Amino acid sequence: MNPTDEQIRTALRAAMAARNVTQAELARRLEVKQPSVAAILSGKRGSIPQSLLDVLEALDLELTAHPRSEAEKSGRK
Repeated sequence: MNPTDEQIRTALRAAMAARNVTQAELARRLEVKQPSVAAILSGKRGSIPQSLLDVLEALDLELTAHPRSEAEKSGRK
C-alpha cells in the first residue's frame, strides 16, 4: 500500500472515531456488508489508482479530505 492510501485510510478511521461511527453503521449507510468496510479500511480493497497518484506527484499536490459545509451537503456551493 502506498503512503497516500494509508494516510486516507487513517483519516477515514479518525473521522469515524470522531463521529462515533462504527464499521457496521458505515456499512449500513453505504448499503454494503461490514466486511466490505473492513476491507476498505484495511487496504485490502479500494486502492487509489497509481496513475492518479503520479499526477498528484507531478503537480506537487496532495489529496486532502475535510468535512463538507452545510451548503455542500445540500447541493449548493
